Amino acid sequence: MKKTTQKKGARFRVIVGDDHFHPGEVISLKEDDGSSSPLFWKEDESGYYNIHFSDLGPYTKTIRDAQVGDLVVSRDGDEHLVLERGQNTVLISFGNEFKKSKDSYTFDELEEYYTLKDTPEVDGIMAEVMEILKSKGYKISRKYL
Repeated sequence: MKKTTQKKGARFRVIVGDDHFHPGEVISLKEDDGSSSPLFWKEDESGYYNIHFSDLGPYTKTIRDAQVGDLVVSRDGDEHLVLERGQNTVLISFGNEFKKSKDSYTFDELEEYYTLKDTPEVDGIMAEVMEILKSKGYKISRKYL
């Protein structure tokens, strides 16, 4: 079976917990050593431990994971910048005016009225290909990413 390498820092959600990681916890790859049980950091990087890839699932960021600097989109299509994140609330900017604060929302309210703007991950090879295409006059659109 061919082994796929994972990027250092790649995030995963724990499906089957153990002594170090709990189900639902988000962890990040410390180093891909080529084994089926590489080292992973706890979210706060307080420690790292081995866990088998089969005990992990993909990490999909949701609106409840919005961090400072993320963009959220309202129902009318306006983009809002996350300015602050508290324990139970998120402060966002006015629509398309990122330097003015608007309101704080609980995570339930944020989930009801906003969606998280997707930011495609581009690896080094894809970034290089995009630069070559741009240099040749091709226009790169987000819909193809």
